[in-house]
Amino acid sequence: MVGAPEKSGGQTVRPCWSCVAARVRPPGGLSAALLLLLLALALPATFAQQPAGGGLRGAVLDKDFDVPLAGARVTIVELQRSATTDTNGNFLLENVPPGRYTLTVAKSGYERTVLSDIVVAAGRLTDVRVALTGQVYELDELVVSGTDFLSDTEIGLLEIRAEAITLQDSISAELISKAGASDVAGALKLVVGATVVDGKYATVRGLSDRYTGTTLNGVRVPSADPRRRAVQVDLFPTGTIESVTVRKTFTPDQLGDFTGGGVDIRTRSIPDGPLFKISISSEYDENATGNDRFLTYRGGGVPADGTAGSQRALPAIAPSDFPPLPRPSIRPTDQQVADATFYDRLTRAFVPVIGTRRQAPSANSGFRLVAGNRWQFHGDDVLGVIGALSWSHKYDFYENGISNRGGKSGATSPIAIVEPRSDSRGKDELLLGGLATVVYRPSENHEFALRAILNRGAEDEARFQVERTGDTSVEQNQALTYTERNLLSVQLQGRHAWPGALHLGEGDQKIELDWSVSDNSTEQDQPDVRFFRNTFDLTNNSARMPRNSTDSQNTRRIFRNIQEDNLQTAVNAVLEFSARNERTGRVKLGLYHDDTDRTFFQRSFTYTFPFQLGSFLNQAVRTNRGWATFLGDGPDALWTDVFLEPQRIGLAPVRCEPPANPFIPSSNCAAPNQLLWTLTPVGTDVDYGGSQTIDAGYAMMELPLGKRWTVIAGARYETTELSILPVSPFTGLVEAIEQLPDGSRSIVRVPAEQGAALIDEGHWLPALSASWELVPGTMKLRFSGSRTIARPTFRELAPVLTEEFIAGDEFLGNPDLEISRITNWDVRWEWFPRPGDILAASAFYKSIKDPIEVIAFGFANRNFVQPVNYETGSLKGIELEARAGLDRFSKRLAGLAAGINFTWLDSTADVPRFEQQSLADFGLDVKSRSLQGQPSYLLNANVTWDHERWGTSVGLFYTVTGDILLTGAARGLDEGRPDVIQKARGNLDLTASQEIGEHLSLSVKARNLLAGDRETFYSAPDGEEVTRSVRETARTYSFSVGYTW
Repeated sequence: MVGAPEKSGGQTVRPCWSCVAARVRPPGGLSAALLLLLLALALPATFAQQPAGGGLRGAVLDKDFDVPLAGARVTIVELQRSATTDTNGNFLLENVPPGRYTLTVAKSGYERTVLSDIVVAAGRLTDVRVALTGQVYELDELVVSGTDFLSDTEIGLLEIRAEAITLQDSISAELISKAGASDVAGALKLVVGATVVDGKYATVRGLSDRYTGTTLNGVRVPSADPRRRAVQVDLFPTGTIESVTVRKTFTPDQLGDFTGGGVDIRTRSIPDGPLFKISISSEYDENATGNDRFLTYRGGGVPADGTAGSQRALPAIAPSDFPPLPRPSIRPTDQQVADATFYDRLTRAFVPVIGTRRQAPSANSGFRLVAGNRWQFHGDDVLGVIGALSWSHKYDFYENGISNRGGKSGATSPIAIVEPRSDSRGKDELLLGGLATVVYRPSENHEFALRAILNRGAEDEARFQVERTGDTSVEQNQALTYTERNLLSVQLQGRHAWPGALHLGEGDQKIELDWSVSDNSTEQDQPDVRFFRNTFDLTNNSARMPRNSTDSQNTRRIFRNIQEDNLQTAVNAVLEFSARNERTGRVKLGLYHDDTDRTFFQRSFTYTFPFQLGSFLNQAVRTNRGWATFLGDGPDALWTDVFLEPQRIGLAPVRCEPPANPFIPSSNCAAPNQLLWTLTPVGTDVDYGGSQTIDAGYAMMELPLGKRWTVIAGARYETTELSILPVSPFTGLVEAIEQLPDGSRSIVRVPAEQGAALIDEGHWLPALSASWELVPGTMKLRFSGSRTIARPTFRELAPVLTEEFIAGDEFLGNPDLEISRITNWDVRWEWFPRPGDILAASAFYKSIKDPIEVIAFGFANRNFVQPVNYETGSLKGIELEARAGLDRFSKRLAGLAAGINFTWLDSTADVPRFEQQSLADFGLDVKSRSLQGQPSYLLNANVTWDHERWGTSVGLFYTVTGDILLTGAARGLDEGRPDVIQKARGNLDLTASQEIGEHLSLSVKARNLLAGDRETFYSAPDGEEVTRSVRETARTYSFSVGYTW
């Protein structure tokens, strides 16, 4: 009978006449897979075939007094939609897609209630009646504040985490704001087991970034830094962030190299209404701000837009083919004169700056802007737009640090420091980030999103090192490095759902489809990197080039550019079905394609001082020869201040015209084609092209077993084709590391084709997860097992040498690297005693086949770093986490909350037997050591206080990272280089913010309050430790003003 109520699972279901529409039915005989394909191809027609939504309505009552409760929050967990009860305790949620849902009901002073398996049918309203129990404690009354169950709140994310099958940790925009984090890098410090390396790169459970993937709204973001696989997370301003989630277990719908974890940054999509936020900040750095000892150089610094422009570009006169450097002659040929003129023009075309100077910088500064709006057209037709812009400019400085090179010459000898240096560095850094999002939601079941991400980072670094080479002499080493990184990513995504599209067995099945296309380009440009090294005699303030060295070991100017283009496509389909136990199960299928092309270009030049033709009695010849060295007016004089003065470079200023002769003293002129300091190509540069193609497909099922068990099982098949093709334009040769029979390593030059690399492999990656609900709604136990992989990067494969300064560590890739294979096991217990509180414990174990490790060794007074495959490795650890509002102990502590998480880690890399035997000669042999980049422990702790009525927030945040192995021991020809360890270091930050009126806010931040030094040391198996480097760090104090409308 029309209008008669029906019964469904004990809930009263009545027709919703305003929602009635035709239901989508599949053609008979079509398989689910074929139907998904047809639906994907017929997306434009979906808007004419929208299934009707249903609805939820009901009442919330006080259980003890049976009276209506106004102001209670009712939330659909899966949809993140909420409604608040009116004065009669009633609520209504309309246009809810058919399916089974979990509801949470919360109100201040009452126990939160969770209702599972609430059925919503198409075209019908489901009635729900909830009675809340007042929460009373024996001593003090505990009032639990009702909280909006939305994804940008901490309580909301903890609820989602509680419902998740996989192991994951999340932080909300709410907690990020309390922490005073201005970007995702600062936010990740709050996640259990997460660390940020160099303030930029995310790692999970201490594993290096090769094991951690970063995605933006589920789409991988490429890295603009060739040294890293992970994207710089400090480029994403928190004003656009809804949440940051770290998944610690692999499921087949994730990329195969998400071993340590996947970091997913979720941005805001459709705002609730007009949105406008702007803030400006200023920061004082104890070491840098106003310090006239700050290191920079003439013409140095980062432009306000982060773009170097043409002033640093490789001069157009620099060709790919260079004529031979002409020898000076009394009667040079026309060609010799032309060649000398060419080198004169080439030398003078470069910016005449190659050394440091000191100048006080201004204070750090920044601003952030977020704006957006939404437009409701008709029905559920919604368009949302959000744009964000962030800009920050910072200075960093340390002076009188330590930078040593050490080694062991024998098994019983101590670690000897052979190159002790003092080290000073000034860095000027700018970050510019832009994010634009347009989301169109024609209905509750369909959404299209277009996102554009533009990030630019620029760093200008001046470094000055001094090595004592004798009682009265030092070696001075200067480096000027400008680096510009750009990332442009355009993402197009779609999400679609067809509730009740299939009838297979009992009930209706829901089909979901999401897809993405992402076009990305990255670039790192290092225009005109400049190195200069000289000896300095303190007795007479004179300088010269070091003896027994080549020109390129003393001076260099390098132009290096890396460009990378990436295209990603992905499609995922979900079939949601009702299991026999009235719970919801899911089958998920997907395809993924990732194609990357990289080009690497480098041109290096060095200054040479040609032979000076003529008699020493000739004044001009004698003057010219004097330019080969330097005589200063004091111990602080630098040769680089005058090295590139016009009269010292290119063609000599006074040259002979026939019949004058430089061998005749009275001539007072140099040879007609006489050159002084002249810039010439180094001639050993290597370029390369790289390509990587990843294709994958997967299938998985989420199956509820009984009322409390849920299992996810599936597998992913992922193929990798990764290649490097080096090109040596000058010599046809590349440098490679050769390991001799005794285990020592040396450098050899081989044909470029021998430096090529090719990896072409496919891997099955199975995964199994299970979740057991020990106490419904509050306590869970999770298990997970999976296999994953880790790929080498382009840089790690390419036979190209890069270094930070002359006589520093030179990184050389290894074309023989192989993909690592990892087996993962995880278990976690979680207890959610009340909204916002959590107590959790985890244990995990990872077995790694062919782990990629980094070793360091010396050869011919050079220092090399290279990645290699070890045979096996492992990682095991325990994580403990607790977060709670302190008002559970006393209502006087309302607003106070505390959180702490600790991760204990034990990693092992099994040293190959032949490496052990070679290192035994230097007393450095061990059977195993820690994995490279792996800390021994991680600790995060925080205390926050919020006073909602006053608009005040205060937070204290402490983090500490244990010892980390940076490079492993290896043997060169003459010495053994011990392990290099980064010493454990703690950090303490304090933040406070205050709302002023409805729109204005002020905040202050004090960072790095402990100001501990960054230290590394050499470590031998017998326990000997010797300092490798020490750098002081600075406290910073910032003040910002924000306006919100």
